[in-house]
Amino acid sequence: MAFYPCDFNGHFNPKKNYLVYVGLGAGNEFSRWRLRFCAAHIGVVQEDLAEFKVSPEDGTISGGNLVAANCFSCGQPISENRRQLFVTCYPPDDEREDYWAGVHVNCSLPELLQDRWSSKSA
Repeated sequence: MAFYPCDFNGHFNPKKNYLVYVGLGAGNEFSRWRLRFCAAHIGVVQEDLAEFKVSPEDGTISGGNLVAANCFSCGQPISENRRQLFVTCYPPDDEREDYWAGVHVNCSLPELLQDRWSSKSA
C-alpha cells in the first residue's frame, strides 16, 4: 500500500507508487527531484516522454535527431542556449527507462514533470 498520494493530481493511491527522477539544468546548475505516480499515471508519463527515450544499447533517442534538436516543452528548434532534461523512470515492469531532451531556458516543463515540493518550479 502506498503511503504517499500520486503526484499527478494528489489523489489517494491504495497500490504501489512508481518513481520518476527528474534532473533539469545546464553546466553545474542542476535541480533534481523525485515524483511518485500511480500505475495509471506512470503510463501517462511514459507516453509523454516516449519519443525522448534513450536506447541503453547505443544511446540514441527514439524520435531521432530532429526530436533532439527541438525543445521538449514547446517543440521549437533549440539554439545553444538551453537546459538539459534527464528523466529516469521505474515503470510497473521494473525495467529502468531513461529519457533525455533539451529545453529552452525560458520554457517551463509540463505540469506533469514539475517539482511539487520546491518553492521554485522548473
